[in-house]
Amino acid sequence: MKRRFYLDSNVFISFVREEIDKAFNLRFQESMDFFKLCNQGKHEVVLSKLFFAEVQKITALKKELVLEEFKRLEIEIKETGTMPDEKLAFEIVKECGIHYSDALHVAFAIGNKADFIITWNRKDFEKTGKLVKCLTPSEISSNL
Repeated sequence: MKRRFYLDSNVFISFVREEIDKAFNLRFQESMDFFKLCNQGKHEVVLSKLFFAEVQKITALKKELVLEEFKRLEIEIKETGTMPDEKLAFEIVKECGIHYSDALHVAFAIGNKADFIITWNRKDFEKTGKLVKCLTPSEISSNL
């Protein structure tokens, strides 16, 4: 079954920067494994304006280069056209007690009917589980 994944920027950033976490897990490799799972139309990856802004801030990669990389990886993407409902994001902040930027990611995911938020910062989204499920790239294959 084809799934729709809202991608948090840290997954792509870990891939690009070839990051390894404190426990010596190869985050870049696990991110690549997730991207392989998504390639060739098996699943759809949702990217937001916030995703592109965060990637550019951390890596200096502009949107066009990011899109080229997804094309090279043969990953079907859906770009979100507009910002999410700010009222919804504010309600998520109040209800879940998370940062506004994380609430925007959740609102983007909800507005684009994502099945999951894929992130390395799962802890940031734990309180939003009743709105949209959050998984790390390494957890996704066991949840499909």
